[in-house]
Amino acid sequence: MEFWQNTIGPYGNRLEDLDSATLTGLALHVIKGTVPLFEPPFEEFFPAEYATLIASAVPVRGHSFAHRPIDDALARNFLAGYDALPEVPVRPAVGPFMMALVRLFEAAEGSVSAYDTLAILWSCYEAVLMSQLSGRIAEDDEKANPCCRRAIALQEEAVLGRLRAGSAPPS
Repeated sequence: MEFWQNTIGPYGNRLEDLDSATLTGLALHVIKGTVPLFEPPFEEFFPAEYATLIASAVPVRGHSFAHRPIDDALARNFLAGYDALPEVPVRPAVGPFMMALVRLFEAAEGSVSAYDTLAILWSCYEAVLMSQLSGRIAEDDEKANPCCRRAIALQEEAVLGRLRAGSAPPS
């Protein structure tokens, strides 16, 4: 957890300079990029109902988020689907990943803030971390894990890319 706090956390204040659309794109990019980091693969990692809901709201294979805003209907449908999910056994990492999505779709109905975006990025990293390591985890343990390193690299690259581009809309 310290790995994320020390690497991604410091960008929080700078994210406040970005508009909601840019922050939404950042969050979606990280969510999509997090999916391949789960082991076993997405289709096996999530229970079927969860995987179907995620795939209906966030294209997890072969689509770009660059030009796809989150409309109110998509947000409402995801949140209703989430509320209707059956209580089934899930891996511990499923909870944080689902919370990232819930946070995104709840915020999308209004305006995604820098605070929302950081919470989403944190939840994505926490999901990867929980899928890889357990027990007392030191920063060195996180840094030694390839999936944790890829998650941090994904997030840092995405954040820096959005910060360099500013709040200009995607072309």
